[in-house]
Amino acid sequence: MTVKIICDTSADLNLPNDTTLYEKYDIEWVPMNVMFGTTEYKELIDLKPSGFYKLVHETTEHPTTSQSTQHDLLTAYEKHGTKYDEIISIHISSALSGAYANAMMAKKMYKRKNPDGAVIHVFDSKQASVPFGLIAIKAAQLAKQGLNAEAIIEKLTYFFENDDVMYFTVKDIKWLFEGGRLSRAKYVLGKMLNVNPILTLIDGKIESVGKGSGLVKTLDTMLEMALDNLDRDVDNITIHFIEAETRAEIEEYIGRLKENYPSIKIGEIFTLGGTICAHTGPGTIVLMATRNFEY
Repeated sequence: MTVKIICDTSADLNLPNDTTLYEKYDIEWVPMNVMFGTTEYKELIDLKPSGFYKLVHETTEHPTTSQSTQHDLLTAYEKHGTKYDEIISIHISSALSGAYANAMMAKKMYKRKNPDGAVIHVFDSKQASVPFGLIAIKAAQLAKQGLNAEAIIEKLTYFFENDDVMYFTVKDIKWLFEGGRLSRAKYVLGKMLNVNPILTLIDGKIESVGKGSGLVKTLDTMLEMALDNLDRDVDNITIHFIEAETRAEIEEYIGRLKENYPSIKIGEIFTLGGTICAHTGPGTIVLMATRNFEY
């Protein structure tokens, strides 16, 4: 049984210099869309991460986003539908984007046009950015081992429910407000308190779970929360980070982390792509922890 893994570019498997990890794991990606004013860009095709940050600083337009189109998803399914027995199409939380809904529609369109083609399974990651991207990597690793889609999905569900946790903080909560991810009341209250919010995804939605005073103390709190969620199983935990023009701060913090927890593995420092950063803004730092995960 052969299985192909497809995901959308909000998985953010972006490394420095606009390189990615998609190719390493043979993951097919379908672009999300980012708009500055009336100009639309297909993420990673027309707009690399470096280009997004350049535009953020050069234009007064606040970026907006839209999900992968049904046409782009159908094109990806048709590209691989004759080569593989099954396709797992993994997407950003359905509570945050219409990408999952569009994938379900594209699946129906594919089935009508290709009744004997690959069986497509659309998977709601209930995550965003690299926490979702690592689920795609996990799926690709399992597919390479020869597991069928049903077995892969079972293991993915266990992974993100038990061995994958994420917290993030933002430099300016106006991005969450202007991106439609924060109510006006919470925005006003947050500005008044002038603290670093600690946020996560619960049931696929952004929720505030704490706050910190100063970046280092905020990161310390995020780390301790992550370790507690994974039973402080430090010998089997990997800490990964996602930066949005915050690489220097993260690299400095990693030195502190290694001193306090020398047995913890340190994963990649990923770069937040335009789809997610349009809602969280430059200055975002994401700390995620996984258990029993290897690149």
